[in-house]
Amino acid sequence: METEMPMPEIVRRLLPLTPDKIAKIVESMEVDELDTVLSDWSLWRLPYQTLPPGDWRRWIFRAGRGTGKTHTGAATTNDVAADRTKIKRGEIALWGRTHDDVRFTMVEGPSGILATAPRNFRPKWEPGNKLLTWPNGVKGRIFSADKPEQGRGPNAAWVWADEPAHWPNFAKTWWEVIEPGLRAGWARAMLTTTPLPASDLRALEDEPGTVVSRASTFDNAFLPKEVRDLFRAHYEGTRIGRQELLGEYLTTNEHALWDFDNLEANRVKDAPTLRRIVVAVDPAVTAHKDSDETGIVVCGIDSTKHGYVLADKSGTYSPHAWAKQAIAAYLRYDADCIVVEVNNGGDLVAANIRAVDPRVKVKSVRASRGKVTRAEPVAALYERNLVHHVGVHDTLETQLTSWDASMSKSPDRLDALVWGFHELLLQSDRPAGPLRAYL
Repeated sequence: METEMPMPEIVRRLLPLTPDKIAKIVESMEVDELDTVLSDWSLWRLPYQTLPPGDWRRWIFRAGRGTGKTHTGAATTNDVAADRTKIKRGEIALWGRTHDDVRFTMVEGPSGILATAPRNFRPKWEPGNKLLTWPNGVKGRIFSADKPEQGRGPNAAWVWADEPAHWPNFAKTWWEVIEPGLRAGWARAMLTTTPLPASDLRALEDEPGTVVSRASTFDNAFLPKEVRDLFRAHYEGTRIGRQELLGEYLTTNEHALWDFDNLEANRVKDAPTLRRIVVAVDPAVTAHKDSDETGIVVCGIDSTKHGYVLADKSGTYSPHAWAKQAIAAYLRYDADCIVVEVNNGGDLVAANIRAVDPRVKVKSVRASRGKVTRAEPVAALYERNLVHHVGVHDTLETQLTSWDASMSKSPDRLDALVWGFHELLLQSDRPAGPLRAYL
């Protein structure tokens, strides 16, 4: 999950110097000079915190926790305020989820406007009037998404919107209030946020005039090691970590049979001793780049009849290649059989496996009902907290939580998982493989 950290400009400049040389430079500086260096955002910002080049209207900085989103928004806003050619006759608008979020995080917070402003360019703050005034006369007003009607009227040259993915009615507030008012001077907006699966923010990313910057928690070179370790211990090995640390969208669908909260709540790091293990296969008919995938999912059951997803080996394979993948999983997990759907290909599907290794136990199954009807009982097992994913199976979980019956594309990973748990939890518990699976 961790990535190589980008290097701020100050490090690039000091890297060739010895520690003694750096110490002498610091000792030789006057207090005002040192303050200027410490407050120069252009020296300390990381590459992903830098204003994008080009002619854009919206800059969305979507990132994980601890990446410096608030600091980036505040310091960039102070920089924009200093440039009257950008502001002209407009104002700066600061938007957050609530008034308290704007005041205590964006303005007064430890990484807010007041804290990140250079000492000689700190704005006057009038909380009662919800007004900031920078030394050059530029004004900034604060607004909250829970009372969006108060934002109608002022013409903004710069908008900083913090955590918009978490606002109520984001799309309505953005398109009916903020966007129409962004019409003075530079007329640009910055949005700093961690994502949410169902956020309308994702649609805004696809709009013309929007640019997106991404960063993970581990990209922040200034984040203390103990904080990185704390985040890693709490989130590593969980799907929600992809959202909270990597700033990725977790796709979801309100019509899907599975949801992320359930998967996350029942996730485990390790499986207990299992009574049975099967490799379930939903084979694709063709094997070119546009083919459906062959679903290959390894499932198990313990003595209390709780199910476990051990591995997802799905992919686009030729018949020979998917048979080898399935058999490799069968051997790796000491499974008692390979359960394979034979609707497309009939006996040739099972024969394809036996052609690679005739010793493998194969159980053929045939779909007689629709995918949703077949999947619903398995989804119900999840809702009853009887199924656990061992670790994160990102692509499989995305398919589980995004596919519904209205979609034409076949959910091959989902199908394979459903076949696996039909065999383990919804069929007779009669042994179907080698005795060693029960010892």
